[in-house]
Amino acid sequence: MKFRSKTWKVVLTIDEALEQFCDSKEDCDYCEIREPVQQYKGTKRPCYEYTRANPYEAARLMGYEVVEDDKVVEIDQVKKEETNMDKPRICDVLGVEVNENFKFNDFPFDECKVYFVGTDGEIINAKGGSVTGGELCYIINNPDRIIHKPRWTEQEVERAKAIKVLYPEADNLNECDPQIKVLNTKFVIATLDTALFPSLRPGESVKLDEIIGGTE
Repeated sequence: MKFRSKTWKVVLTIDEALEQFCDSKEDCDYCEIREPVQQYKGTKRPCYEYTRANPYEAARLMGYEVVEDDKVVEIDQVKKEETNMDKPRICDVLGVEVNENFKFNDFPFDECKVYFVGTDGEIINAKGGSVTGGELCYIINNPDRIIHKPRWTEQEVERAKAIKVLYPEADNLNECDPQIKVLNTKFVIATLDTALFPSLRPGESVKLDEIIGGTE
């Protein structure tokens, strides 16, 4: 694992990243990692303890991008496509179609994010905002961790509607093989056979309103 600063300087360890970061600061009171470091207060070197235990989060707060195991991806090269191709090459790399929404809920992301590939091959945040170099590297190097939006069948949509009629407080379904749990905001209120929602992936949780939203 390596860490790249905003000036594109690469350091080999999170310790080196922390040292560079600290050298750039005049006052610890205005440090971006000051609050999370407090949980390590009382240890001999709290800043180092925090960054070593939480390298992804610490790198993000300090303004570094994570470069995994020498997999330095040439982003511009991957994004480019031949003019006679039907879709950008990046779509083949990720296993998605142009304008197909896909999600990531994994490091280095602090929340679930939705992306799509534009017609020019650019990976775009579906909810607006910029996509960092660190995000691009992680997405391209980890296509197996992409969460594709399920394509619900008409039968699944009708079953979801029926659940909302029977259990008005029902909020989402959680696949827990061999059952699907029907939950409100806090508790399990019913269980179903997994065969009723074959599009639901193992361990996946989805809101009923998303299923009812329509078929593709």
